[in-house]
Amino acid sequence: MLQTIPRKTRLRPLLGLCLALAGASSALASTPWTVGSAFHVADGSLAYRELHFPAPDQPGLSSRVEYQDASGRTIVSKSLDFSRSVTAPAIDQVDQRTGTRVFTRHEGGRLQAGYQRNADADLRTDTVRLTPDLIVDAGFDPFVRAQWQRLTAGESVKASFFVPSRLDTISVSIAPVPREECAQAPGEVLCLMVRPAGMLRVVGWFVEPLRLAYDIEQQRLQMFRGLSNLLDNEGNPQDVVVLFDYDTAPAAAVALTPPAAES
Repeated sequence: MLQTIPRKTRLRPLLGLCLALAGASSALASTPWTVGSAFHVADGSLAYRELHFPAPDQPGLSSRVEYQDASGRTIVSKSLDFSRSVTAPAIDQVDQRTGTRVFTRHEGGRLQAGYQRNADADLRTDTVRLTPDLIVDAGFDPFVRAQWQRLTAGESVKASFFVPSRLDTISVSIAPVPREECAQAPGEVLCLMVRPAGMLRVVGWFVEPLRLAYDIEQQRLQMFRGLSNLLDNEGNPQDVVVLFDYDTAPAAAVALTPPAAES
């Protein structure tokens, strides 16, 4: 059960979360600055770990993420480029178990996206319109920070969330909920619930809402609970709690305002 999940994981080295460390240098590019540990909700066993590596020229952001299974084997690799947008980065993610790949690229005023279900499948591509409320992958964190005042005041906000397997976006609602909804997160946190907005709740993408806990003082992600973006070795969805730990370094100052769509 969830009670078996430790409230805090002490993994080494721990250098901060992907939007929270100041002054990352090129010398640290090969060292993860945060490690997130994902535990199965059903029994509390370790599902995988996320190793986040800093972008040397973009303080407070990650240039790549490696996902490792419980044995330490790398199963998924992802690169990120936030130079065009902090909320809709260009990404390239490959699952080394199946060959599943997803990517996004900025081209003109739109986002070119691609999805390949496995190594034998055809690559599907499409374009997504860039809007100020578009969220791609790890761009969720900067978006939350940009909306911090509204969220901490009890308001909900809407966003367009990119779904790789659909090569499309869905409208989502991000709303503050009672602290008890994020019971696995330590300390004083802002607990948020993310769910499809309006009639889109029937599409069956994430029927169960996602819960995320942010440290109130430093506005850093402490916990994620919900369906993972990684399938298990059998290709099945994973319901997980991901816990993040941090170094004591101060949070980085990053551009958090979602950019306007390019003309």
